[in-house]
Amino acid sequence: MTNCISRRALGDHLRIRLINEKGEDGRWIWMEYRCPNTVCNDGDICKECSNKVPKYKYQAQAKCNHGIVGGEYHSDSKLYGSAYYLAEIKKGWKLTEHDEFRAKAAVNKAISNMAPRKKVQAVVSEVVPVIPLVTETLPVISVPTKRKYVRKTPEQKDAEKAKAAEKARKPRVKKEVKLKADILLPQTPVIENPLEPKFIEVLAQPITITDTVVAKVKKIKCQGKDYYYDSASGKVYGISVNGVGAYKGRYKEEDDVVDVTFPDSDDE
Repeated sequence: MTNCISRRALGDHLRIRLINEKGEDGRWIWMEYRCPNTVCNDGDICKECSNKVPKYKYQAQAKCNHGIVGGEYHSDSKLYGSAYYLAEIKKGWKLTEHDEFRAKAAVNKAISNMAPRKKVQAVVSEVVPVIPLVTETLPVISVPTKRKYVRKTPEQKDAEKAKAAEKARKPRVKKEVKLKADILLPQTPVIENPLEPKFIEVLAQPITITDTVVAKVKKIKCQGKDYYYDSASGKVYGISVNGVGAYKGRYKEEDDVVDVTFPDSDDE
């Protein structure tokens, strides 16, 4: 079983008024909802909605043709988004920001399948301390590159031979003294610290991330009582000293009542 797909208008007590730049009142605009009557097959129209009367006077009655949910608006319709409404907007009329928000929420609610919402869960997070890793400085190793061979000219060869002959004529004593001096120079031994850490392993619990659902509510008054109302799901909550209270039921805008027998989908 599923709901009828006919689009209907909420009661006259929930209609909204157009205004102009001067704040003057214009024509009335109605908000839509999906017919709650059940049908056998998805996409069907119930018997009550199948009896439409052309140019019917009362918008909030089932006999007035507003089209089907998600489809085009009928020419008889004066709902938010209809051709009648758009014509008034072109003339300079508009809705207040609050009324337009209500009208859009009604459209979104009508076209939704009203599937059970996910349960609200708290996000659990853990702060993992950042510990710097101690790294060991490795020695720089130079990689020898292959030298490109350049053929020497005869002049360069003669100059190298003359330089070698002149070097051979110099006394060898100075070189020996230099070698001895290099050998006698003290060298500072490299001592490795055995206590120096090489690697540090960090143990931490994995961070668990869960889905969250944020429900936006507004304050309404129904039959002399104040409630918090979620227009997206139709749920009504009580008012406590800490803010939003316990679930009370579903708000039926067309009848302006709270259905306390409707179960909370979060308990499923």
